Amino acid sequence: SSGINAEYGGPAIGAGFCVSMFCDLRITADDAKLGANFVKVGISPGMGGSFTLPQKLQNQICNDVVFTGRTFSGQEAEKMGVVLKSVPSRAMVLDESLGLAEQIVSTTSPNAVQETVKLLRAPYLQIMDAQLQLEAEAQARCFASNDFKIALASVKNKTLPVFD
Repeated sequence: SSGINAEYGGPAIGAGFCVSMFCDLRITADDAKLGANFVKVGISPGMGGSFTLPQKLQNQICNDVVFTGRTFSGQEAEKMGVVLKSVPSRAMVLDESLGLAEQIVSTTSPNAVQETVKLLRAPYLQIMDAQLQLEAEAQARCFASNDFKIALASVKNKTLPVFD
């Protein structure tokens, strides 16, 4: 197993954002939009977000991201520690990521990197299945809630939701 880089050339909101958090290194453009907007649509985080976000982000940053559902720029994501680096333009994201990968490949032992990746992931893999099950159960309860219906109607009508 090797390390995985994520490049954000554009928006990564909700599921896309959460899936990207499984990646080892994340590079974004300054103007990219990122966020976990689940609470704004009446559901709890999905796609592994309840597992990866607390693991990858400092506690209060994680809470801010998931409790508010707000979106933030690539620049802010770098300051928050969500991404390793934010670059000025979308055209530079892939080159930056490939440069980082080239640095790793050309200056380190492939075996040592692979073993390190395994070691860093091992503690999380032991608990991930249980957390993903809890996440699925929480989302099922949210999908059945009145809040979800209110949120869907507000999206359809392009208004802000007013929850009971």
